Amino acid sequence: MLIECALVLLLIMPMPSNQVRGAVTKFVAGLWDNDVCKYVSMGAMAINAIYFFYVCDHLLSPMYAFGFLSGYDELLLSCELRAAAFANERNAYITGSSLFLFLVLRRLVDVQAKLFESRAEVKRSGAGVPMGIPMAPTPAAYKPHGE
Repeated sequence: MLIECALVLLLIMPMPSNQVRGAVTKFVAGLWDNDVCKYVSMGAMAINAIYFFYVCDHLLSPMYAFGFLSGYDELLLSCELRAAAFANERNAYITGSSLFLFLVLRRLVDVQAKLFESRAEVKRSGAGVPMGIPMAPTPAAYKPHGE
């Protein structure tokens, strides 16, 4: 999950130029093209999905874990049972977040690649003013406000 977070942060950070965007996007997309990384990430996502559905019952009814909605007396719920419920709930949130970040990461790579291609196409067509070239000053820019 930490690797996914780092890659998502890398893709959403402001890019100083389109060349940097292209390099970052190609780097992250290149990781996915590597067979070892692809199979490791797909295996990790499969394990996350299985474990998420295993511990998801604590997300569906969290109040039962605390004895608020059950017919049991609150004294029957020991600290160990509550700690186990907290651990399962925490693990469900972590695995769910990891699954969500995986989907976000795949979409971000697609969006950044399309943005890179679009900006490169606009630059090739010659539309717009190139950065760094000063424009000719207009006479209206030098008039004082009172005139």
